[in-house]
Amino acid sequence: MKKTELVSLAEKNRIAQNICGEIRRLDTFILLGHNDPDMDCVASLITAALLLRKAKKEAVIYLPGPAAEHFNYLFAVCKSQGVMVLYGGSDLPAFLLRAERLSGLGLIVLDTPKPAMISLNDAIGKLLADPGVRKIEVDHHLEGDALYAGDEGCRLVSQSSSTCELLCYLGYKLARLEGWKTDTDILSRNIYLAVLTGIIGDSNMGRYLKTKRERWYYEAVSDRFHELLGGLVPKSVRVSTEDMFDIIYTFSVQDKRCFDAIMEFSREAKSVYYIALSREDSQGLIDRFGADRMVTVSKVAADTLAERSGRLGLVVYHDDDRESGYVQFRLRRSSIYHGIDLRTVLTALRIDNGGGHPGAVGFRIPKAEMKDFDGRIQEMLEGIEKLL
Repeated sequence: MKKTELVSLAEKNRIAQNICGEIRRLDTFILLGHNDPDMDCVASLITAALLLRKAKKEAVIYLPGPAAEHFNYLFAVCKSQGVMVLYGGSDLPAFLLRAERLSGLGLIVLDTPKPAMISLNDAIGKLLADPGVRKIEVDHHLEGDALYAGDEGCRLVSQSSSTCELLCYLGYKLARLEGWKTDTDILSRNIYLAVLTGIIGDSNMGRYLKTKRERWYYEAVSDRFHELLGGLVPKSVRVSTEDMFDIIYTFSVQDKRCFDAIMEFSREAKSVYYIALSREDSQGLIDRFGADRMVTVSKVAADTLAERSGRLGLVVYHDDDRESGYVQFRLRRSSIYHGIDLRTVLTALRIDNGGGHPGAVGFRIPKAEMKDFDGRIQEMLEGIEKLL
């Protein structure tokens, strides 16, 4: 089924209460995001895991591979709270799959537009296909091709600044469940830190917040984080939200070198500043800096190009597969330009394998369909220009 906005606040509250009931009923949860997870995805996995630990439940995060180094501070918090983190290629622990434990096991799919994009292995795929395993979904993607992954009644899918914002709302509901003891500070400093990371990542420090409600929510969470931080941390190590943003976006030396190398390929069209890396140029950068760093830095490069153009920024590169694989696209909108919802670009260009938000989308096309690479890029640029 296609994802649609919840019809009312009452419906949103009902879904949240259903999910809280499942969290109360079940014992262990495997948390899933999408392939090539971005900041909101990783932060939502961590936020959900910390909420579950506050609710005295077991939490296992599954990731396709090690996350970028700038998430280390959040994973350190997870480790201190007993959250298990598994990476692609890792088998699920045998104890999770014992018959007596399956009845108490649930899956939570986070920040993932559609089931085909879920990061999983064979064992998790079997659990997703098992109707006896509860599937919960929390997500804020509502673009045209978005499809539900969770069970009916357990889909907290709604317009918001980020998936982390919805998780904060869910935590508020968890903290108020009647007759159930949880930690009194279920929405703790660390959880607010993770929530802010997700909101910051998807809104570029609040610049891409679309509505008064989203701006109010961002400010409320920021203020609460400051209150908790100020009361619990010595002044000498106090960190503002701006400091946290700098920490998240601070590049390592290699990140900076990768960014500079990519930006050397920047070009200008009428309304779109863009980078289109050939297969050879892409592979050279991947061999030099690594595929994971290319994923992260390409998004920052697209943001940078968008701000420089005043309208749109586009980065295109070939992934780390010399024979097959995909051509990856990252399209971003400037914070000062609101003339287009970038999700309409996916529809206009007939892109099936992609998704995102009004100000940022990503998609991929098989390399076999991009043999005339330069010609295809020009066609896309012309198509985008017609939409502006």
